[in-house]
Amino acid sequence: MELKAQEVEAPSQYKILSFYSRELPRNYTALVYSRWLRSLRFGNPLFRKISSHQYYKHYHAYLEKLLDKPDSITRLAVLEDDNDVCLGFSISREDVLDYIHVHTDNRHHGIGKSLIPQDITTFTHITAIAIELWNTKIEYKNWKFNPFA
Repeated sequence: MELKAQEVEAPSQYKILSFYSRELPRNYTALVYSRWLRSLRFGNPLFRKISSHQYYKHYHAYLEKLLDKPDSITRLAVLEDDNDVCLGFSISREDVLDYIHVHTDNRHHGIGKSLIPQDITTFTHITAIAIELWNTKIEYKNWKFNPFA
């Protein structure tokens, strides 16, 4: 079941689709898993220290549980005229942001900001880019990092 689109001033070339994560259409599921797993592994040097087999096996299982939570929402930034082209996504629950990813080629256009729900106070995953934004952007300075949220 598709949720009501987030009220965001998005450029005309893309739009935000929102779904309960457990009802995410199959054509987006593999994309979310693969981009999350790869961007976290290569965006946080500590995750690179885990053997590939162990990381992908166990973190995929963790993501399955997280995305199956009844309050988990996936937001996708897709091209306005081609919903199969995903520019980025976010996963959140109430005031918790579990993950956000925008493809490298699409950064610095406001896509990430349009994927973040308004009432976020906590985030559960951190990468080098997340640390930089947390330390430099005034709107994120009060967010708390809590991987157990």
